[in-house]
Amino acid sequence: SLYYTYNFLKSADIKNYLDGYTNSLRNGMDFTNIIKKSLKNNAILFVIIAVASFFKHGFLISAFFLVRKGFISAFTTSAMIDVYGFKGLTLAIGSVSETLVFIPLLCFFSAISAFVSKNRHTFEKRDKIIYIIFLMVVFTIFCGCALLEGVTTTTFMKWLAFKVT
Repeated sequence: SLYYTYNFLKSADIKNYLDGYTNSLRNGMDFTNIIKKSLKNNAILFVIIAVASFFKHGFLISAFFLVRKGFISAFTTSAMIDVYGFKGLTLAIGSVSETLVFIPLLCFFSAISAFVSKNRHTFEKRDKIIYIIFLMVVFTIFCGCALLEGVTTTTFMKWLAFKVT
């Protein structure tokens, strides 16, 4: 959010982009397409962090993608608040349902991935099997978050878009 404040505050380009976004929300969206894109993005993120956990410095990759997701969320929220004021905060709250599950899960997954990356040589066969089961559970939750983002978040944001603009 600080990056946004110092570089884009009162920028007409951001306002035009967000106006286009809210207009597209009001005009209707293809939930199937949004779910597919969200599944693809979450799957790619999952694979990158999971693969990184098998390398010595994979914890750096996990940390990078965790910071990246936080940066994107904060930047988007800051832009909405700047452009629409209190109504922008209301619009940003529309994505909370997915964020309340996904961001903590991503933090937890990144931390476990970093732990595995740093200690992978000391793991026994049993530990590796437990980690693979953990990966399957996390992947399932990542897919659930994609569905949540595609349905719940989009529904809330569409409803809120009518209130904001």
